[in-house]
Amino acid sequence: MGFDQSSPDDSSRRLLYADFFKAETTWAYIQTSEALILKHRLPLRYYVDSLRAFRFVQSRDSFWKKLNLRTDEAEPQWKQLLQSLGMEITYALSLQAKGKIERSYRWPQDRFVRTAAIEKLSTIEDIRQVLREEVHRYSHLQVHSTTGEIPGYRFKKGRNIGQSAITCPHG
Repeated sequence: MGFDQSSPDDSSRRLLYADFFKAETTWAYIQTSEALILKHRLPLRYYVDSLRAFRFVQSRDSFWKKLNLRTDEAEPQWKQLLQSLGMEITYALSLQAKGKIERSYRWPQDRFVRTAAIEKLSTIEDIRQVLREEVHRYSHLQVHSTTGEIPGYRFKKGRNIGQSAITCPHG
């Protein structure tokens, strides 16, 4: 099975995008960002960890040869692309911040592995159907334990009253 990629809205907790890819690549992250932007417009900021696709880290990314670049002096393609669209990138640097990012992945991983085993699913196409059903349930039917509201309702309400961090292009 491939790796999962999801993009939750920080305020509402709604999953704005989720899919499986055969490999974890920069191109997969670019495709994820494109799909999110085309459907929901431009987010003001991406909150990410320090994965290679998002950030150059000197001691991690340059051990094969001696480079004179320090952390963040090289810009990964994903970051270049989003910054060219005017988006900010914020990195989760503390353990608590990294945990906030990882929590959004915990529930789908648990649910999908269990469902795939019980239903004997073996292809990405099969598990994508489960993913779509779970994302719909999570975002539109289930009250979120932190916000006390259904994420899809909270997201829509935030956009209607101008409290969304997702803006239209060029304004």
